[in-house]
Amino acid sequence: MVTIKQIAAEVGISATTVSIVLGGKAEERKISAATQKKIFETANRLGYQPNIAARSLRAGFGADEIRVAMLWAEDFRASMMVRFWDGLRAELAQLDRKIRLVIYPYTNDHLDEVHALTSASDCHAAIICNASDADLEFLRRTQLAIPVVLYNRTCPGYCSVNVDDALMGALAARALSDQGCRRGVVLTGAPVFAGMEVRVQSFLLEGARHGLEARVAPYCDSSARGGYEGARALWSAESGEYPDALFCGSSLIAHGALRALRELGLPQLPRVVAIGNGAPELDELSVPSLSVVYLPMEEMARECLRLLMDWMSDRLSSPASRLLEARYIPRESCGPIADQEQKTID
Repeated sequence: MVTIKQIAAEVGISATTVSIVLGGKAEERKISAATQKKIFETANRLGYQPNIAARSLRAGFGADEIRVAMLWAEDFRASMMVRFWDGLRAELAQLDRKIRLVIYPYTNDHLDEVHALTSASDCHAAIICNASDADLEFLRRTQLAIPVVLYNRTCPGYCSVNVDDALMGALAARALSDQGCRRGVVLTGAPVFAGMEVRVQSFLLEGARHGLEARVAPYCDSSARGGYEGARALWSAESGEYPDALFCGSSLIAHGALRALRELGLPQLPRVVAIGNGAPELDELSVPSLSVVYLPMEEMARECLRLLMDWMSDRLSSPASRLLEARYIPRESCGPIADQEQKTID
């Protein structure tokens, strides 16, 4: 069993310095990049593994309870957490180990301040959701004290579970263009991760290929109120031919937009498709019912937990990434895609 003291002796520095670096606090303590590099290389060469829970899982005995942290950003995505939590609970019911899930709210760009990640004293493993670019940079330069799986993000050295963001945007464009739409608008909040921008750009490109010319509206608040106010502002300002297609960055935005469009008394409502990241029953019961490119959040949560258990149990020889399929669900707000084969967009 390799210890921090052994790493310190090998590198020729104090055990305190090694502990600071492996704990992710090197930058704030102004430890040089060269020293950090030596410590990480030595830790990897010696096979340092700080997580006691991982060893007990590999040996088939040990800790009575594995504590898994679920880190979720404190922003507009808070309402989406229930779906992810439901997926985790469903997977827990299939496992034969005693696992306690603990929610750790955090602020984007401040992942390095979450003590559970930099110490093995709070939990044995973590699933990180909604990490920002700054958070991913922290992960890239830090060897965490516990095993980690990333939800809908990728970072070298970490397991992750993702969806194809480009396909999500393209499916929305195909659904609208196949219904004969030719003038479209995108209503979404300010991007908080790269995948949001990928979805929009893919929508614009795929739409143009199929005769749907679209533009991006000024960013709205990522809420039902934001969608309501954004749609009213857009259509009230239009003169001449109204847009006949609306692509919304979330279910919440779409629900607000649908209300606004009905209130405006338009001669014909535009077709509407949204990224389906909200509660499915709300999409099904809205008026009209909302067509979505469905984000399989529950299954992604289950896959995150499976990966975490595989990683801790040495069933993986290196970090793995898994890509789940997004699919289009037609409802009243927009009809089906003509070509029912949705796995690829030609």
